[in-house]
Amino acid sequence: MKIAVLINGSGKHLDITKDLFAHWNKLYDNITFDFYLATWEDEIDYSEYKWIKAYERLKESECPYDLDSHPNGHHQPHYAYSLYKANNLRKKSGIEYDGVLQTRSDIYIFRELLDLLTSLFAVKQGINQDVDNSQVTPRIMYSGYGNELLNGRFWTSDYFFFGHPKAFDKFANMFIDVWIKNVLPENKKLMHIMQAEYLHYIGIYNCGLSNYPNHALQNVLIREPHRFGHHSTHTDAGWDKMHPSPFQLRTLLKGDGPQVLLKKDLAPKVIIHFENTDKDDINIS
Repeated sequence: MKIAVLINGSGKHLDITKDLFAHWNKLYDNITFDFYLATWEDEIDYSEYKWIKAYERLKESECPYDLDSHPNGHHQPHYAYSLYKANNLRKKSGIEYDGVLQTRSDIYIFRELLDLLTSLFAVKQGINQDVDNSQVTPRIMYSGYGNELLNGRFWTSDYFFFGHPKAFDKFANMFIDVWIKNVLPENKKLMHIMQAEYLHYIGIYNCGLSNYPNHALQNVLIREPHRFGHHSTHTDAGWDKMHPSPFQLRTLLKGDGPQVLLKKDLAPKVIIHFENTDKDDINIS
């Protein structure tokens, strides 16, 4: 089985998560992950990361949508454009993939989520339990919680999406449809709402995975220490302490390695660790 992994967006904290992503190809005997990255230019040299199949560093000036005219801090077109470019890298490879996983660079995905996603290709259903019924088809997309209704508009988590390559070819065209052709009204172009409304617009069902047995814990994001303050302190604050700081995840990776952090049944333990240890290196002056 071959799965394409699309990592798009800012590229933030890839210097930490790179070892986790690289270790995915040591987890399964019969599954290969190919990584395609489309992220905004920074100082990191991706040519040193041998686990990446192909990459493109993006420049705002080259985007066909005028990003300079977009409000600061609103990254919806940046997200859509980088997804579009990452999926193009996958298509240009000419490789036929069984599935596509789109995610972000500052994420720590637990082993249980990877196991669940890869199990969707061989689900036993109905009276004939000898037949594998794949749940990965062009008509469905998987995310953390699926579509929810918020103030009359669909909303979805956007830590990851997983689906059939044909579903992703439609989904990745969101940049062209939403930001060039304007098929969605302005009040449906907000982050989280945009992805949910566009999947609905193109007729692809967004299925949540949180209700699958033992899969309430799927992943965490790296968050800077100041973001764990009370939500009233500033707009970036209010994050739950279950998420790691850069220092916490870097320290665990240095001490235990990705092979430990990607073991089964580890998620509850590492979350307790993240919640109860220092978010910053108190020895740094």
